[in-house]
Amino acid sequence: MGLIWLAAIAVLVLLVLWWAFPLTARILGVLVVLDSLGAIVLFPDRAIPYRVWWLLAGFVLWLAGHWAWAAKHGIWASRIALRIFQLPGLRHLIPRSTLLPPPGPTT
Repeated sequence: MGLIWLAAIAVLVLLVLWWAFPLTARILGVLVVLDSLGAIVLFPDRAIPYRVWWLLAGFVLWLAGHWAWAAKHGIWASRIALRIFQLPGLRHLIPRSTLLPPPGPTT
């Protein structure tokens, strides 16, 4: 019974993450970026060494949320994310579901 319970909890956690991750990651990414930028602007002598890494982490989290949204829904949530993912290094990470034409009536 314990192993089935653990498997059920794991599946439930994965389903909740799949449902909530895109929006949560985008919001948390923006908040981390804003916090890091504010710390760098207000306290540059104390913030520069380590806040730059938080700034990068927030940006990556924001991009991961946009990627998950695009993979899940087949469309991009913002044009900014689409433009960033069209850069030469990130172009290969574009989800295939966004490249396919949307399903519609065939006539």
